[in-house]
Amino acid sequence: MTGRNDVTEADVRASCACVRARMAARKLTRAYDKALKPVGLKITQFTLLIAISEGRAKSLSTLADFLALERTTLLRNLKLLEEAGLIESEPTGEGRALSLKLTKEGRKKLKAALPYWHDAQSKIEAGLGKDWPQVRGSLEELVRQA
Repeated sequence: MTGRNDVTEADVRASCACVRARMAARKLTRAYDKALKPVGLKITQFTLLIAISEGRAKSLSTLADFLALERTTLLRNLKLLEEAGLIESEPTGEGRALSLKLTKEGRKKLKAALPYWHDAQSKIEAGLGKDWPQVRGSLEELVRQA
């Protein structure tokens, strides 16, 4: 084990990047969930619809990696979207791979959700002010490193 023996619990509370990131993620999730509530989506579902509409769902593993989701979490959310009639899946003919696409209802729901997402995004950006570009860059760098 490497590191210092004089690190305290107070040091963790004061400086742990993981604790701060998880706290921020929960607050952001609540803000976006609240904004998207009128259209009946959660931010996790919204981001899945975006990724599927962009063609990022080449495979479940690729989609899970792209969104930094555990496969079980991804499958649970995809099942909810499919049951709601927002996406459909079909075998690609390549092993167990599935092709995911938005249904007509899914496209309508996504289009309806975009202004609500934009309102939430604008509030978050305004709250961060001039620091937003730097924060965004730092978050992108963390994602690239992982």
